[in-house]
Amino acid sequence: MRSFNRLFDRSEHRSRVSQPSQGTIVEKLIQCLTELEKLKTVERGLNVGLRKESSAEHSWSCMLIADILIDHINEPLDRLKVLEFLLYHDIVEVYAGDAKFNNPEEVRLKHEKEAEAMKRIVSLLPDPERYESIIAHYENRTSKEAQFAKAVDCIDALVRNLNDEGKSTEDGFTEALIRDKYVPHVSKFEFVLELFEVLIGKLKQQNKL
Repeated sequence: MRSFNRLFDRSEHRSRVSQPSQGTIVEKLIQCLTELEKLKTVERGLNVGLRKESSAEHSWSCMLIADILIDHINEPLDRLKVLEFLLYHDIVEVYAGDAKFNNPEEVRLKHEKEAEAMKRIVSLLPDPERYESIIAHYENRTSKEAQFAKAVDCIDALVRNLNDEGKSTEDGFTEALIRDKYVPHVSKFEFVLELFEVLIGKLKQQNKL
C-alpha cells in the first residue's frame, strides 16, 4: 500500500507539473481581455456626434437590433447563436482595422489583413477552436442565423446614418453602392428587406443619400 501511495503521489505531482498554474491562466486571460477590449478604440467611418463610431459600439448595436428584430422573422432562429455571431463578427478589427467599402484600396487589403489578425486573436483565446468555428460559420453564411446576423450588420449602418447629423451625399456611399453591398443579405428575410427599403427612403428624405 505504501509503494502504491508513493506511485500515486508521483503521478499526481507529474499531473500538477504538466498543467499551467492558476497564475499563468489568469495572466493569459488578462492578456486576452485587454487586447480584445481594444475594439473600443477602432474607428469606423460613421459618426457619433463629433467623433467616429467604434467597432465595439457597432457590435453592441448589431446585437441590440438583432434581439429586437428576431421576433419579426417568420422562421425559427436561435437567438443565442445570432448574438454569438454578432459579438465576434468584427473582433479581427482589433488588429486589422475597419475597411470602408467605398474605399477600393481598403477593400483590396481587407482579407489579407483580417487573416493575419485572425492568427493573432486565435493565439490569445482560451478556446480558439470555438472562435474559429463561429467566424467560419458567420463568414460562410452556413445557417439562417449567420445570414440573419449579416443582414442585421447591414441594417445597423443605415440606422446609424439616420442619427448622424453630419451624414451627407458627399461621403461616397451612394444608394447604388449600398444596394449592391447590402441587398444580397437583407433580401434573405422579407421583413428585413422591407425595413431596409424604409430606411433608404428616410435617408433620401433627409438628403443623406
